[in-house]
Amino acid sequence: MSFLHPLSAFRHLSFTFHYALVRANYQRRLLATKKHVGQTSFRSYELYNRHGNDVLLEALLLYLRDGDVVVDVGANTGTYTLAAAAKAPNVEVVAMEPNGDVAAQLRANVEVNGFEDRIDVLECGLGDSDGTSRFHVSSYDELGSFSPDHASAWTARVVDTEEVPMRRLDSLVADGEVPPPDHLKIDVEGFGLNVLSGSESVLEAHRPNVYFEVHDTRGGHDESAAKELLRDHGYDLIPVRDGWVCEPTD
Repeated sequence: MSFLHPLSAFRHLSFTFHYALVRANYQRRLLATKKHVGQTSFRSYELYNRHGNDVLLEALLLYLRDGDVVVDVGANTGTYTLAAAAKAPNVEVVAMEPNGDVAAQLRANVEVNGFEDRIDVLECGLGDSDGTSRFHVSSYDELGSFSPDHASAWTARVVDTEEVPMRRLDSLVADGEVPPPDHLKIDVEGFGLNVLSGSESVLEAHRPNVYFEVHDTRGGHDESAAKELLRDHGYDLIPVRDGWVCEPTD
């Protein structure tokens, strides 16, 4: 039998208690407080402004223009999605989240803001193939991943696995299911290279700005390969805290 270090055990109990409260708040629709991201605000059932101070989100809102299309890959409960929709009245967002329970929380946040006409929630993963893939549900909702190692980070554990739809962004855009994006945000717990590999035609033809969150190498993507792919498609990478802002050079 293995035992956690006291500090790790305390952190584990804190996270477990936090996520239990969050799930209860979503299930009962008790309290959707206002969250602020710069001068933009929206309501959310999250207990605090999770990801509201992300540098990648700050960059997205800086570049965002009215009428733009944002594809939010790994949307979770929607901080990037909601902030983008709140920034301007004609921004359209496609939010992609493979975890069914988390996608339901995302839809609750979309509904409480009245953004249903501008945010499309797709309950699927994004990768380098069209089909299905095994998703690892984490005891910490935010860490759910196609990588079991990422789903069990930070003293979390894998509590379930499920087969979920997997799509390529190239296929979704070519089939007209998703409009060509002006902005592509990728935060997928170690699966980022797969997302980029399935988006090469979109990168080449539509030249979206890319906001790429970097995770550690725990069973995840190869950062050097992801950088090479983006640079091969004519992108400049600007390192920021926790990721890269990637701008097309033409």
